[in-house]
Amino acid sequence: MPILTHAPHALLPFFFFFFLLSFSSSAAAASFSDDVDPNLPFQTTLFQPTDAVSLTTFKSKADLDHKLLYLLNERFDYCQWQGVKCAQGRVVRLVLQSFGLRGNFPPDSLSRLDQLRVLSLNNNSLSGPLPDLSALTNLKSLFLDRNSFSGSFPPSILTLHRLLTLDLSSNNFTGPIPVEIVKLDRLNSLRLELNRFNGTLPPLNQSMLLVFNVSGNNLTGPIPLTPALSRFRASSFLRNDVGLCGEIINKVCNSRAPFFDSPSPSSAAAQQPLVQSAESSSGNGVVLSPSPVNHKKTGLILGLSIGSAFVMVILLGLFSFARAHKSTMATSSFSPSPEQGPSSHVETTREITELPSKTKAVEELQRVHKSGNLVFSAGEAQLYSLEQLMRASAELLGRGTIGTTYKAVLDNQLIVTVKRLDAVKTAVISGEAFERHMDGVGGLRHPNLVPVRAFFQAKGERLIIFDYHPNGSLFNLIHGKSIITC
Repeated sequence: MPILTHAPHALLPFFFFFFLLSFSSSAAAASFSDDVDPNLPFQTTLFQPTDAVSLTTFKSKADLDHKLLYLLNERFDYCQWQGVKCAQGRVVRLVLQSFGLRGNFPPDSLSRLDQLRVLSLNNNSLSGPLPDLSALTNLKSLFLDRNSFSGSFPPSILTLHRLLTLDLSSNNFTGPIPVEIVKLDRLNSLRLELNRFNGTLPPLNQSMLLVFNVSGNNLTGPIPLTPALSRFRASSFLRNDVGLCGEIINKVCNSRAPFFDSPSPSSAAAQQPLVQSAESSSGNGVVLSPSPVNHKKTGLILGLSIGSAFVMVILLGLFSFARAHKSTMATSSFSPSPEQGPSSHVETTREITELPSKTKAVEELQRVHKSGNLVFSAGEAQLYSLEQLMRASAELLGRGTIGTTYKAVLDNQLIVTVKRLDAVKTAVISGEAFERHMDGVGGLRHPNLVPVRAFFQAKGERLIIFDYHPNGSLFNLIHGKSIITC
């Protein structure tokens, strides 16, 4: 009897332990309920590791045709699944290239593989936008090419600062390439070709960038002339409609007046004489209408003309006065005194010495008239005007020590070569000296010399126009064109 009386009390600890065990199992089941596919049996998902849950969640949405043979049973090992490689029980590589996957990339699936180094889903049929991948802080290689992903450039990728390789090519991404991509300073491969990216190209300058391609998009504007981008051929930028331009692809960005830069605040004074009169043409969108620059130029010419006329009037007046004085002296005395002869000689000498000032003024007027106009060499036919030259489409041929050379196709289909001299390096040469030099060079003719056809100069600008030869420069023929391959 005493034993029976105290038996219920002795069993209480056992009932309490059983209750705690049941409660813990229920809580564990509840904690996994948000991480697993609800279609999977409870018995197979209750104690799955987090990496296995991520893989099965991805498969449930991205493998609608059941190409992945991920078996869940009591003896499964997810590290042996197709395309999976583990290190110390964690997934570090997932390579599912050309598995015939069809579906979308579900959120909160592979992003839980925080030890993942390589993710390759290329050459499948996955579609839709990319989920947030910012949790993959250890990711170094991301291959998503040859799918049908859409949407804008995934902003979460910009936070993966350990990324070395990024391939989003052959998808349907749209919108601009964010400038923040320059912060991925470890990139050695960036492929964005065959999408629908638009806008301008960011100034990529990753020192280790060895593979790069943005061809087949809708990019526009000048290609930044950074050391990194300068390493690549024009094929890395092709098929962007007609939007991209710049020295790297030998395409002048401004089709209007390619030989003149837009005036900046620092060089406005040097650029002003480019606009002369209604007979001249501007190329950087400057309207040929009366302007302060035109008025200044016209005023200068008129001033010189009036000054020259004034000098001539003075000379004529002195000449008349000298003759009148001589006649008066002759009638007042039959024999000229010794002083009269030298006086007349002095007046005549003064007249002769003042005549060169008239010639100098005329020469100055002619020089000013030439400035700002297209001046053809002696004997050359004026086959085109400055206006036609300014309207010509231009292609950059190369840069030299003292200037840049362009191929210009005029509207009459005539092709010429235009060398634009560097204003800073040629500033030591005066306008008169440059004109004399061009007059001398323009008269040279030899089978081995390219004849100079015309030249142009105004303050801040000097152009030399000569025949176009399609065989390139002598330097390139001797040494070959240097191309950096990647």
